[in-house]
Amino acid sequence: MPAADADPPRFEPALAELERVLRDLEDGTISLDDALARYERGVALLRLCYGQLKDAEQRVRLLAGTTDDGAPDLRPFEHTSSLETAKASVRRAGKNAAGPGISG
Repeated sequence: MPAADADPPRFEPALAELERVLRDLEDGTISLDDALARYERGVALLRLCYGQLKDAEQRVRLLAGTTDDGAPDLRPFEHTSSLETAKASVRRAGKNAAGPGISG
């Protein structure tokens, strides 16, 4: 079993392992205990791959243009920061919902 502080596998090797797990399960030649263990591993790999894809999507969305020297202005994805920004914008929109000129 890998160490808890080890880096998670990269997307491509994890996807390749997930495909091997799927093949093993589809073959039907492994025991029930082995099949359950492979299924659990497959679920973990699927979650890992999905999470990495979502992170990559967020990084693409954070492409903010270019710097003064023309290089892409990339900011690393910070999930909590993005969530707090989204919450703040929803709160601001709620406060402005009464409309201009209407006092409460």
